[in-house]
Amino acid sequence: MIGAGVFVVFAPAAASAGSWLPLAVAIAGFVAYCNAAASAQLAAVHPHSGGTYIYGRRQLGPWPGFIAGWSFVTGKIASCAAMALTFGLYAAPGLRPPQPSRRWSP
Repeated sequence: MIGAGVFVVFAPAAASAGSWLPLAVAIAGFVAYCNAAASAQLAAVHPHSGGTYIYGRRQLGPWPGFIAGWSFVTGKIASCAAMALTFGLYAAPGLRPPQPSRRWSP
């Protein structure tokens, strides 16, 4: 799965990783594959609506399921915020988010 981040991530990643970028992308792809494979296996074992909440609740108990479900929702909200930022960078390239000040004042 390739998300909206692909439109903004490679320049900062290349600056940070340098010549290690292909290896970093390969590792990220492997981690994404593991996540997808685990989710597919859980969906096959628990074919019910509820996703992460159902998997966590049935495998670990009610509280871990609750935490897993809300963690999933929180992650999706963060993903939507990242997509909105990406869209904003393309739609209004002259506007940038405010940068934090590097000076500390008491």
